[in-house]
Amino acid sequence: MANDEEEEYESEEDQKNDEWLKENFFDLVEEHPREWIAVMGQKIIAVGATRIEAEDKAAEIAGDRDFSVYFIPPTGTFTDVGYASR
Repeated sequence: MANDEEEEYESEEDQKNDEWLKENFFDLVEEHPREWIAVMGQKIIAVGATRIEAEDKAAEIAGDRDFSVYFIPPTGTFTDVGYASR
């Protein structure tokens, strides 16, 4: 039986960004609590108070290249992080 639903795919770049986030998580909590960050090439390219703000800023910088977007909680564990990719 064929599955008509498109499978969600995480690119190798997304996976590298995810790993970078894990490695830098505690520093990010200190530097960007309650903020959304956009990451491309394991570097922060935009920061915003809302996901849309961070995505809009990042889209201007990234052009047609992909980037990852994360919410940095005020405190907590890595499982508290919101994640999205574009």
